[in-house]
Amino acid sequence: MNKKLIKIFISLFIIVFFAWVLKWIHNQFGRINFDEIAIVLNSGIGGTDSKILWSFVRKVLLRSIFYAALGTFICHRFKYKRNILLLVFGCYTAFMVIQIAIRNVQFGSFFNFTKSNFYETEYVDPEKANIQWPQKRNVLIIALESIEKVYGDQEKFGEVLTPHITELEHKNISFENYHSISGLSHTIAAITGFVSGLPLFYTSYRNTDKMTGAYGIGKILNRAGYQTWSIFPASGNFSKKESFMYNMGFDHVIDGEKIYAELKNPPKQRPFKGVDDGVLFEWSKPMLSNIIKSKQPYFIFMETINTHLEGFFTDYCRNMGFKQETMQDITKCDDKIIYDFVKWFRNADPTAVIILLNDHKQHSGSLMKKLNTISDRPLANVFINTKIFDGSDLHRPVSAMDFFPTMLESAGAKIDGCKLALGVSLSARCRTTKTLRERFSDAELQIKMEQKNDLYYELATGKDKK
Repeated sequence: MNKKLIKIFISLFIIVFFAWVLKWIHNQFGRINFDEIAIVLNSGIGGTDSKILWSFVRKVLLRSIFYAALGTFICHRFKYKRNILLLVFGCYTAFMVIQIAIRNVQFGSFFNFTKSNFYETEYVDPEKANIQWPQKRNVLIIALESIEKVYGDQEKFGEVLTPHITELEHKNISFENYHSISGLSHTIAAITGFVSGLPLFYTSYRNTDKMTGAYGIGKILNRAGYQTWSIFPASGNFSKKESFMYNMGFDHVIDGEKIYAELKNPPKQRPFKGVDDGVLFEWSKPMLSNIIKSKQPYFIFMETINTHLEGFFTDYCRNMGFKQETMQDITKCDDKIIYDFVKWFRNADPTAVIILLNDHKQHSGSLMKKLNTISDRPLANVFINTKIFDGSDLHRPVSAMDFFPTMLESAGAKIDGCKLALGVSLSARCRTTKTLRERFSDAELQIKMEQKNDLYYELATGKDKK
């Protein structure tokens, strides 16, 4: 083949590939965040849902090959035309520039080289903190996937999408100003906030595991005599979550692949190579019953997945009588699945604390047409059977990092100074200690947290940058 044509093809492919990648990422996730991209690429694609991979192949790779080949053909076919090469490259470059201009590109900490001492000033080391345990209560945490408070507003969607979760919020404790902020705006980042009190930013391509220098909630609880469990529906390879939860100190980590392997009649649907929420909760019940019966206090951290991105249509929901045609159908079914499980768990252990925490805003799916018109979108959260919030301000600005110490105090701990990592306990006794979102605007906080910092690097990688 003509070497010049090969060079033209490769050059055009690079241009259109970058442009289609930007468009695909924006369509999938609602925004383009270089931190998230780097974190995902660094962790590998293990456990990634096949629908996402096939979508990337069709909408990015194959399109890029086609348009690069088309541009190369035009350059060859009309090679005697004046400036044809310049014209083709100009059009392709213009297409790439347009994609950059119209997409919601967020650079995060990826291209931020300003150094600060923010973490040295604000971070309270959980390993060294004075944490007392006047009592020890059993705790179940369920991290909800993309469930927003606005789903309970009938006027917005023509129906209430989460009637049961909304009812739980009204009958129990729920913070009204819990929002997703920088470093906590996608699933693994929000989970990082919950279990370590830190945001998640990209740090080093040499470090595929996350927050290896941080002292996670599992380690604190183990030190207090708890048994700690992490149970989630996706493959543990996705985002390296299995190793991450072990790093956070959890004794037992069970992912969707392990659950799927034990099923006698496994379903066809395998979200992120794991299981759907209905299967997750049904499979978990016998094991959780044994944990409840044990004499050792427990801390169980579970997650949901059905409402991730475009959502997952499941036979489990069809068998419950829910249509499986739209994202609204998926959301309504998952609301019922979660509520039924909470109801079961409350009967199984009436003394346990149950906490539901949404991870981040919905980024994709058919609901986005309506969600994009709503300016204020707080995240769902419920604290059930707790005894620490009498007199708390439920309208104070909070983030996922504040739930780190709050979960511990809900379990019966008392944290000296109310601060842990970058979070503040939201218990009533700590109401005068301001959260970071109370002290800074979200924009100010984003700037401070995204700046390069040696302590954060050590917490994220387990290595001394000096």
